[in-house]
Amino acid sequence: MENENRQVTYNSSYTGDTLVTLDIQQYMNNKAMYIGLMCNEDGQEEPFGDVTVNLSVAAPNYCGYLNVNDMPDIEKFITDNDLGEFTGFTQRSGFCEYPLYLFNVDKLRELCPEGMSMYEANIGMVRKPETKDLAR
Repeated sequence: MENENRQVTYNSSYTGDTLVTLDIQQYMNNKAMYIGLMCNEDGQEEPFGDVTVNLSVAAPNYCGYLNVNDMPDIEKFITDNDLGEFTGFTQRSGFCEYPLYLFNVDKLRELCPEGMSMYEANIGMVRKPETKDLAR
């Protein structure tokens, strides 16, 4: 099955523009949302970076602590692509303070439908299949 995830552009102050796709999964220890970025290198999907970090305090459903330590441009990427918004909360770990973002569920479903479907099934958010209105 071919990857049906849509590409978006990540603009890094280090590497410039890179076309990436989202990889949505869950952390094993607490089932919190994991979001990674994948890029295509010589025809192969390769990890580009981790959008979220797994901290001792699990993020609420549809939320994640952004990996501002390893990806300093990640907040701009999230807001520029309407992927989420800052909640106003942060969590400190080591020398870094990670902002908690609430992700745009519809946008994540659009960009990574299979990953979101699995995530939502695992947290008990079963979506009913969309049906067309036949009462015309």
